Amino acid sequence: MIPTSISPTVATGDPGGIWTTSSSTRLHSPQQTPIRRRISLCRSASIQSSSDFVGRSISNQHKSKTAHDDEKSQIREMFQQAKRLERQGQWRKASSLLNDILALDATDAHSYLALAKLEARRNRIQEAARVFERGTVACPQSIHLWQAWAVHEDSQSQGGPKARELYERAFHIDPYNPYVCHAYGLLERRGQNFQAAQELWERALEKKSTAALVCSLGELWIGQQRYEQARALYDLHVAKLTTRREQVEVYLAYAWLEERYLRNVARARDLLQAALHVDPSSSWAQVALARLEGRRYGGQSNHREAQEEVTLQRLTKDNFIPSTTSTDKAGQQPLKSKKSLAQSTRRIEKTNCHDGRVFNALAKIQVKARKYDKARRILREGLQHYSRDFSLWQAAGKVEERLGNVTGARSCYATSLCIQPSAPTLVAYALLELKHPVEKKVNFSRSQGLFEEALLVDPRHGPAYNSYGNALLKRGQVDAARAIFERGVQANCSDAASVFHGYAKLELSMGNVSRGRQLLQQGLEQARWQHLGMDSPHRDRARFLAHTLGMLELNSDNPLEARRVFMDGLRRYGNSSSQLLLGAAMSEMKLGNEDSARPLYEKAVAVNPRHAQAWQVWGVMEMRAGRWDDAQTLFQCGLRSNPKHGALWLAYATLEGRKGHAQVSRTLFTKGLQHAPNHTPLLQAWASLELRQGNWSAARLLITQALTRDKHNGSGWLVAAEIEKRTGNNGLVLLLLRRGLECAPNCVELYRALGDALLSAGKIQEAREIYERGMDIDPQYATLYHSLAQLEAQVFNLEGLSKLNKKAAIHFQTDKFGGSGMGATAINSQKSEKDRTNRRSNDSDKERRTSADGVLGQKLKMGRSRTRVPPEVTALAQRIVEEEVEENAEARRVRNAATTEDPVAFLECLSSASLMDNELLLGDFLSSLDDDGPCRRRHNEDDLDESSNVQSDA
Repeated sequence: MIPTSISPTVATGDPGGIWTTSSSTRLHSPQQTPIRRRISLCRSASIQSSSDFVGRSISNQHKSKTAHDDEKSQIREMFQQAKRLERQGQWRKASSLLNDILALDATDAHSYLALAKLEARRNRIQEAARVFERGTVACPQSIHLWQAWAVHEDSQSQGGPKARELYERAFHIDPYNPYVCHAYGLLERRGQNFQAAQELWERALEKKSTAALVCSLGELWIGQQRYEQARALYDLHVAKLTTRREQVEVYLAYAWLEERYLRNVARARDLLQAALHVDPSSSWAQVALARLEGRRYGGQSNHREAQEEVTLQRLTKDNFIPSTTSTDKAGQQPLKSKKSLAQSTRRIEKTNCHDGRVFNALAKIQVKARKYDKARRILREGLQHYSRDFSLWQAAGKVEERLGNVTGARSCYATSLCIQPSAPTLVAYALLELKHPVEKKVNFSRSQGLFEEALLVDPRHGPAYNSYGNALLKRGQVDAARAIFERGVQANCSDAASVFHGYAKLELSMGNVSRGRQLLQQGLEQARWQHLGMDSPHRDRARFLAHTLGMLELNSDNPLEARRVFMDGLRRYGNSSSQLLLGAAMSEMKLGNEDSARPLYEKAVAVNPRHAQAWQVWGVMEMRAGRWDDAQTLFQCGLRSNPKHGALWLAYATLEGRKGHAQVSRTLFTKGLQHAPNHTPLLQAWASLELRQGNWSAARLLITQALTRDKHNGSGWLVAAEIEKRTGNNGLVLLLLRRGLECAPNCVELYRALGDALLSAGKIQEAREIYERGMDIDPQYATLYHSLAQLEAQVFNLEGLSKLNKKAAIHFQTDKFGGSGMGATAINSQKSEKDRTNRRSNDSDKERRTSADGVLGQKLKMGRSRTRVPPEVTALAQRIVEEEVEENAEARRVRNAATTEDPVAFLECLSSASLMDNELLLGDFLSSLDDDGPCRRRHNEDDLDESSNVQSDA
């Protein structure tokens, strides 16, 4: 059929119309038949129609492409908005927006991945798994979805079969993918399958080098002590990495290998310098170099921190343009977070650093030195450069809290949370609400909500679990606290030491010694892998695990195991921990190796001269050994370094009392109460001194003052009862002991004393009940078994003796605290031949102990030193004296100790005898510790750090 559009031309038979349609037709067909002309016309029409169709198709394709690009642009903007909402903590809105994206594009793998991770953060585990399943169905070739799903299942099942199946599915897509190989290798390493982990990481490194693969494989080889292979690995792959960040990460691991394991500090310093050469703006490298310089030049803790500060200040000066803004009296005013966050006096692009980590590290050094005003100035300088760094605002809040500016601290925390919600800030805010609530009454629900929010923001933040669990434990909610710590253990936190240490302390406080020991050992093993290949501030927290485990073994009469734990901690974390050195020295002392203990004590006080308990325990050891002059020197050195430590004053006064210098001992008790007025054992020991001297009225007055300050201390009631017993008030003795049990129901010594008093009064049945109640409180207190056995023997109660024997056998043969079970042997009335042999062995041990006690008694009676104090200690004491002479010569004069405390003022006139020959020396020493002396000024800024007190008092 001929198209109607050309029919008129065909009807007229005009050949001109045909030739005019196409020049090519005229050239090739000058004489065409009518049929050929019709064919040509049809072809021409078809070409015209096709041309129109192609034009319309191109236009439609252009419009479709434009619409597709618009849709992609819209999805991209929605995705970025969802991530911003997630960073701001608006997770519900972010989740809704990601679901909207998937409604527009059901094949967007990035949105599936972001939504699944967000649901996991919201603790919606099943919903996250469903999102992963939907995503892998819609995007079956997205290896990132398969890998993320496998990691999610691994975190829930701890290496279960589902996680392994998902990793295998990912391998079908790409068997050399570095992300899949790295995550799968971590799973195998946790399962102790080191060979499989090594093969996975080496296979991925054949195709591509990444910092995560290199560092993980290096850590594996370091754990196997294959140091040269680790060095070759770092050296080979550091140049193959494509980004500066990854190169810096490998350089840091390389430097730690050289310093920690190969003892090549110079090479480690060169590697850190190379990292800064690659990326001069890396704050990680700057802080690592500062820590290295501190360890390199600082033997004592204050010297080490000073060297770190110098290095950080130099790096900061090299990397920052001096500020041109006015800073007059900037450090004297509290931080005001309500100033505009956008108005930063220093633009970020003018600096070479990416964040405020260097300023944070500098401020932390000042906080450890209790120089809070200087820390405040440093943080203000950092906020001038990085007003949007939420971690700087959080650190500023901690400083303001230390300075007592609670309102400023709360404002800084709020500003940090407005910039970006973070787990450390939420934890700090929760603790602030517990210590300083807005209302007069603590609103625990508010703090609990902040803790839960912190765990939602970062489920692997160990200190959040630790603080949350301890807060619940203080309120008596033991089961809830245990559940929180269990969540932390299952979360595989990046700072595992915090979780396991808090959990172990909970179990120990409940009396579950075996469970506490197990948790400490598990935490040490996990912390060892976390800190194997890289220096980290978390390593300092891991020391607490070793210290607590060592002290547990030491208090359980396992000094050999305690020494092994302390020495292992020193090997792992270096000789920079005075707590670990002290624990090792105490273990050696308990084993009778005094010569081995002295160098450890010396190292402990050299690392931290302010470690008061190290001075105290060392001095007590020398005092028991009869080296009284050495003990006196050690006590004085400790008190010059830390005059607020009441136990040091108590030990020094006890030394003078044993030497027979009663008046000198009274003077020391007086000065101790001036410097440590809340240390009630000083009053109790002073009362015991007056009791031995026969000053009943003074002793009664002192112990009354002690019980007024702390009525829950059972020792005070024992001293009060002993005073009344000496004066013949037997009726009052029973009343005091009964009152003591009401105030201190867990003091087993009170049960023993009350039972003995009742037995002396002839009240046998009541005495038996008291003994049994005491054994229920502490089944391991052997003295109660002996007392009750004597009671039953007096009344010839063989049935009671047999019952007591069975009970003792249960507790003392379990070896819960490393005991030997001698209590059961001592009270067994009908013994077999084996029991008689054990008794003869125990009697032999008792004779040996008696002989040793006799030797020790002879040493104490001699009162002379057989060895000199180590030269370093003598030099330290001499240096302290010389410094105080130069700083305040007027303060070095003899004056009487006077105070407004009634018992002290009363006892000043008790004795008219003159002081001993060393009175002038003692007065000279005490005058240097007066309120206007340099030591008083040096240590009056603030109390010791809480963590240091915990470790020292352990």
